[in-house]
Amino acid sequence: MINVNRIVGREIRKRRKHLGLSGIELANLVGVSQQQISRYERGECNINIENLHTLANALDTEMICFLLMMFLSIKKVINLKN
Repeated sequence: MINVNRIVGREIRKRRKHLGLSGIELANLVGVSQQQISRYERGECNINIENLHTLANALDTEMICFLLMMFLSIKKVINLKN
């Protein structure tokens, strides 16, 4: 089964590290706790569209980038099954 939260979480972590931000720094930019950022990155909880938009802005990217990575990961799994 495809875990969309993990896919998005990996992209959040990758982008955060690319920018050289700590989890605490990203949490402060987004207005959530560092623990919440960690849960997002590990795919342990759902991210609603509003929070994903806020995260994307804090990570200096577009929300569509996260959605595209999710789509590509799902497509890859579907192609492997066929």
